[in-house]
Amino acid sequence: MKPVWIFGVQSVRAVLTARPQAVKELIVGREAKGPREELRRLAAGLGIKISESDSRGIAELCESDSHQSVAALAPLPAYADWGQVRSRPPHRLAVLDSITDPQNLGAIVRSAECLGFSGAVIPSDRAAGITASAHKASAGALEYLPVAQVVNLSRALRELKEEGFWIYAADPHGDVPLMEAKFDAKTAVVVGSEGKGIRPGVDKEVDFRVRIDSTGKTDSLNASVAAGIMFFLAGSLRGKK
Repeated sequence: MKPVWIFGVQSVRAVLTARPQAVKELIVGREAKGPREELRRLAAGLGIKISESDSRGIAELCESDSHQSVAALAPLPAYADWGQVRSRPPHRLAVLDSITDPQNLGAIVRSAECLGFSGAVIPSDRAAGITASAHKASAGALEYLPVAQVVNLSRALRELKEEGFWIYAADPHGDVPLMEAKFDAKTAVVVGSEGKGIRPGVDKEVDFRVRIDSTGKTDSLNASVAAGIMFFLAGSLRGKK
């Protein structure tokens, strides 16, 4: 896989820790301090080539201004095998349906990894994939949470159900209030796009539609925020009847 510039302090730290052999070069700002200097020392200890540049130069390499004055040249994490992802304990999966914003993809993966999910699955068409921007938004979680990419997400959900998974989705019109949801030992949580929600073919496979009631004046949550709430409860309440 072709190397790209993976940028941001947490993402660079993650790739240096998880896949040091994959890193071809580290570039840091000329006046690197604090965590950037720590990353420089880590890369030096690993024998990785280190270069310096100003903020503009790093931004041009990364095609982003949110680089935090550090970037690592390395291939992005490869997509995981779907069969291996769904068989991986603790059998808690994030299912991302038509999430087109790399920032949302990264934020959802970050929450899933942090809250103990075993993997994620995304569609191969009309959805954000693993990119440097998604990696930055994940704060490096893409190095640790396996993500599978499938052609047919509805079929993937049917495969999960055949293997004993129950499928949950956050739905503002759902019939299961959030705090009454009973999460099973094998759980898949579907997260839809903010604009269109979950596609009909995917929605047909959902077993439980969980409603997150709003008590404020705004009546909806960002997709990644709703996902984080669902992921937390899927871990803390699963198996509790």
